[in-house]
Amino acid sequence: MAQVNNKYAYYATFPADVLLAAKEILKSMPAFYNNIYFSTKYANALWNGESDDVFANVTILTEEEKIGKLRSIIKSNFLYLSDWDSLKNTNGEEYGFSFIAGHVKYILLTFREIPEGYVIRSYDVDHGDCYETTISVDKKYFLDVSMRENGDIVRICDFNLEYINNNNSKKFRAQKKAEPEMIIYKREGYATTNMYLIMILALTCLLVVWVAYCFIKFMVLG
Repeated sequence: MAQVNNKYAYYATFPADVLLAAKEILKSMPAFYNNIYFSTKYANALWNGESDDVFANVTILTEEEKIGKLRSIIKSNFLYLSDWDSLKNTNGEEYGFSFIAGHVKYILLTFREIPEGYVIRSYDVDHGDCYETTISVDKKYFLDVSMRENGDIVRICDFNLEYINNNNSKKFRAQKKAEPEMIIYKREGYATTNMYLIMILALTCLLVVWVAYCFIKFMVLG
């Protein structure tokens, strides 16, 4: 795969080895990595270290109450993209955010437990849509934390973006948060007026001097 230098560039599609390399960047931020779960679709690649699947992004999830902490970590590691944050586009309603690490686009969702299952909140940065999805699952299997033979911890959440549909989700189009409008005060007109006043004053002074000169010359020469 071609080398990519721009830190804000990301692969449209990528194989498992790129996924695993990008995961190492997340592992370098333990306070972040230890509080996220990878979507089920990446389980095979994460467990076996290889897969024939090709991915377009990486979906990760966290508990709703932890999203603020994770956002701060992404900001402090210079991976934050404000335009990809639901908070900027929903007037403060939290639907997660996306970021780029290792030239892979990560989509961070939130979940909270309810009696019948879980509520997942997500933000589609490509289309500007917010989703609140309610799923009914066996809570014993929704989250899985396991250790590979090499000691690597694998956290999996039994949810994929493909589970979102019209029957289980509320959807609305996010509107960008209103920002103060900047008005530019232009002084060109005043500057031009002042220039004209100075020119008129200078001409008036010259006229007065010339009249005085003529008057004195007339009085002297008679």
